[in-house]
Amino acid sequence: MKRSIQADKAYAFIREQLLSGNFKSDERLTEQTLCESASVNRGDVRQAFSRLLVEGLVVRGERGGIFVRRYTEQDLMETFEVRQIIETAAVRLAVDRATEQDLHKLEETAQHMLMMAENGYILGVGEGDLRFHNLLVKAAHNIKLYDLYIRANIPLSGVNFFKKEKEKEKEIGYEGLIQDSLDHVKIAESLRQRNVDSVLKLISKNNVNG
Repeated sequence: MKRSIQADKAYAFIREQLLSGNFKSDERLTEQTLCESASVNRGDVRQAFSRLLVEGLVVRGERGGIFVRRYTEQDLMETFEVRQIIETAAVRLAVDRATEQDLHKLEETAQHMLMMAENGYILGVGEGDLRFHNLLVKAAHNIKLYDLYIRANIPLSGVNFFKKEKEKEKEIGYEGLIQDSLDHVKIAESLRQRNVDSVLKLISKNNVNG
């Protein structure tokens, strides 16, 4: 089946939401809601589902329906190891190759994340996190490395960690969002200074914290 521009749009939208942590594990994805959110039709969403099933980002329920994949502790450990390996390689290249435009986009995205965090907008932080790390790897200006990173389908944000029921845990989560966003600001600043050791240290901290 030939994909349409709208089907690609649906795929990109749903994939971004999945990788940003904006859906809960085992959550059923409803076609109508996604149609309205992405401004596409049901056929487009179904094509997107087919691609996401192949990539393993969603699963089909025993009685039908499409659900968000549940990651085991082992899954997360392995994906964060892959993230660490690729981003470390990207940073070493980006220190020499990042352009002024690359640096500006990273700084702008980090500041946006911080603003979202200060306003308690968890979903906005997750989306910013995804964009920031994509930009970081892209700043290496190595197409094959970036393609590998995108194909890895790494769930970049740990925002689901902050979705707790207890009020005390919510407060901890809010502070964590602020600190995580500040770390991204520091990553952008260190890259501008071409300080590879500082960037790698911050990247390692960010990956461990998820």
